[in-house]
Amino acid sequence: MTSASEQDMVEGCRRGNRKAQRDLFELTSERIFRLLHRMTGSRDDAYDLSQVTYLKGFTQIEKFDGRSSVATWLYRIAVNEALQFLRRAGTIRLNMDRCAKEVDEGDRSHDAIIVQLDVQAALEGVEPADRAILLLRYQDGLDYRTIAEVVECPEGTVASRLSRARDRLREILQKSYDIREESDAGVHPKK
Repeated sequence: MTSASEQDMVEGCRRGNRKAQRDLFELTSERIFRLLHRMTGSRDDAYDLSQVTYLKGFTQIEKFDGRSSVATWLYRIAVNEALQFLRRAGTIRLNMDRCAKEVDEGDRSHDAIIVQLDVQAALEGVEPADRAILLLRYQDGLDYRTIAEVVECPEGTVASRLSRARDRLREILQKSYDIREESDAGVHPKK
């Protein structure tokens, strides 16, 4: 989208133009929902948080200053809402049955489904703020500068938090697979 067309859309949203709001929603909603779903582990919570994100975005569009793209600004609102939700909810308990139902089993192998579930479970072990950075980088493909704008921290901090989050994810997955291999081999993990 060109900066002129984005500016026109934002101006339309500021005037309460429903078409401009719908255009902004259609342009960004899939990515916002996907981010919120991966952060919370729940489609229902992601749906609710998406609604809150857009409600806040449309009612506070006057606060959008244009220093970043409007999509980046909405990401910031979504991440903040998800982090507040996760703080209120406390520790997230991943419901593997619900997660398994959400995996599209169309042409996916059993192993691919297991890996996806393992990664989702491991993501739950990463601090929510770091999980947001991981998802913004690897799920949504945002660059460090844009992630820094979304989470409101320096790019160097994004790089170090991303590194820490990847290390934590790797540690959780390694531990999970080590325990599974020991169990499969008939060796019981040390307690």
